[in-house]
Amino acid sequence: MANGRLYRRTQAGEAAWHRQDARVPLEYRRLVGLVEGEMHPDTLRTRLARFSQDEILEILDHLVENGLLETVDTEDHHDLDFTSSFLLGDLRKAAG
Repeated sequence: MANGRLYRRTQAGEAAWHRQDARVPLEYRRLVGLVEGEMHPDTLRTRLARFSQDEILEILDHLVENGLLETVDTEDHHDLDFTSSFLLGDLRKAAG
């Protein structure tokens, strides 16, 4: 389920989760509650096995549209495998 985005709670999402706002459906509140920091949909998928990948992405998009979550592009903010921080020259100097 690679979509190149991470999800994080907005202030409205944080408030809805902490107040357990009944205007927000329970399943949506639960999903908002699972989002800690910036999370990839694959991480959420492992926690919500009863939903299909498409269902999770649909719910996440709905939560973004309603202002409870926001997205962050992974390409712009994250080097998830840390390879960009290694320079071959630096590694050779450290080894020599």
